[in-house]
Amino acid sequence: MKRSLNPIEPLGGLAFPETCQVCDESWAGAMDGFVCRKCRTRVSRTSPPWCEQCGLPFDGAPEEHITCKNCYEADWQFTHARSIMSARGLVQEVIHRYKYNRDEFFERLMIRWLLDCEKLFPEPPKCIIPVPLHSVKERDRGFNQAERLAAGVAEHMNLPMESGRLQRVKHTETQTNLSRKERMVNMRGAFKASKHIPFVRVLLVDDVMTTGATASACAAALRAVGVQNVDVLTLARGISV
Repeated sequence: MKRSLNPIEPLGGLAFPETCQVCDESWAGAMDGFVCRKCRTRVSRTSPPWCEQCGLPFDGAPEEHITCKNCYEADWQFTHARSIMSARGLVQEVIHRYKYNRDEFFERLMIRWLLDCEKLFPEPPKCIIPVPLHSVKERDRGFNQAERLAAGVAEHMNLPMESGRLQRVKHTETQTNLSRKERMVNMRGAFKASKHIPFVRVLLVDDVMTTGATASACAAALRAVGVQNVDVLTLARGISV
């Protein structure tokens, strides 16, 4: 079911002064996520050449089409993965504060960044599915950041968002300090998809992709119930370990 984009509205100028919430110096308004123009230039956007499957950027000519060594060695269940930014500097700070400090005024800016996604994939999706959180983690955090970001993408692309089609059924330990191999093991069986998904091509949305283990586990669950193509869109690409 498609959901309308409805980011948290700032509660007036007194609670949210129109000052950049990053540098605390320049003017910034709600439509900019309270991040000033100067700070917004401090981002590292990903661009070709990148791995055809996982989207990992590398040095070379933009027209090169290469599959990276990691993808040759991994049995990824997703078709293509692309990230808008590199998870460093301002982008990393915004994502961290949004998820863990509940600095929800950044949401508008994060969604604006994600809307550069339409030409990243060979074929358009039929629906948007956010990466789900386990109910315990979502209750502790208070919201699912992927679902909020996915709602903005779905509205922009005029597609349904099917947030109930994929559930996280296994509460796993944090992935932060795990290697790629350990993350793959950690995520095995973590997700379960509905048996009635009427879409053959879906776009999975999350905030950050690091090794690809979470995205691949989600894609495996979706493919198990008949989805033929799962592309992955994330706001940021982390550094694989």
